[in-house]
Amino acid sequence: MIILARFDDPQGRGQASDAVIVLSSFSKMTYRLSPHCDLDAAEQRWQATLALRPDLEPAIVLQRRLLTRSQELTTIVDQELPATLNLEPEQIADKLGRHTPILVGEPIVVDAQPVVPFVLGFCEDLSSGEAGGAAGRLGETLARGEIDIGSLMAASLGRQQEAIRSKAHHVGVAPDLLWLVSELACGPVAYRLQRQLLTDLPKQEDKLRLVIDTWNHGFCAACGSWPAFGERIKPTTRRTLRCSFCGSAWTPRFWHCIYCDKTGASLITADVEPEQPSRHLELCRQCGGYLKCIPVRRPTAFGLLPVEDLSTCDLDVSAVEQGYIRPAMHTFVTGANLPCPPPVVT
Repeated sequence: MIILARFDDPQGRGQASDAVIVLSSFSKMTYRLSPHCDLDAAEQRWQATLALRPDLEPAIVLQRRLLTRSQELTTIVDQELPATLNLEPEQIADKLGRHTPILVGEPIVVDAQPVVPFVLGFCEDLSSGEAGGAAGRLGETLARGEIDIGSLMAASLGRQQEAIRSKAHHVGVAPDLLWLVSELACGPVAYRLQRQLLTDLPKQEDKLRLVIDTWNHGFCAACGSWPAFGERIKPTTRRTLRCSFCGSAWTPRFWHCIYCDKTGASLITADVEPEQPSRHLELCRQCGGYLKCIPVRRPTAFGLLPVEDLSTCDLDVSAVEQGYIRPAMHTFVTGANLPCPPPVVT
């Protein structure tokens, strides 16, 4: 989702910065294109968006830089997945049967060594924009090892937002910025994990495939995140939800609010442009949440999802102007530890 976020300076070393950022960036893929094709297609979409919304040029400049680096990271992750998760199919099916996403609360082991240059690079990219000094200080903090990047990534994969925010406050960096950088670094890893768990493994396990196929929640079965938006793949009329973090795709059996599960009169559809009814908002008058839905010819690729998110930000603006919001991340109780520096060996 595209938002205007304020990165406060916890140590008072400068003014807080406003920056247009893509919180759900670079973490999703339903089918694969080569990195070169992703960037070519992204450039076409950016140019079309600029023709209609020239005011989005700063956001597009930043997104172009981040996406280019993310594509390089995706190539590294595709060669060797730097994360280990040991779960048997029976354990996964049991966990989903208890309505708990797979990655939440699991001891995920991350080899951060190949990812560290990208983490620091994302901080550099963000420091070139309006995040400025806050992003630069975060990069310096990470480079000094005050936050262990492997632990940070494990916490991000497990969606431990409060743990990451607490660590940010502890070391004096902007919490939202640390969360964003962790998402940028973990996105391609999360995608690979969810493909293994939700697509590859169920092909061999009928029981697991049944549980996954009947997942009816608004949050993702793999990681527990809310969807970035819903896609209506022409010529069908059913909407498929797209996870804002790991990129998984699922189609609930029943039409209900993805946040509070309410149905009936409390859930309405609002056309932002009457001439394009397939491009609309789902608004819940019970919880005040919204979901934007867009028509597509085929599922949106990994590198293009944040681009599509930005190009449809007029839907977000319309929802907010009507008093609707995207609720905070669903909380799952786990015993996860805070991301922390490695122990000092004396």
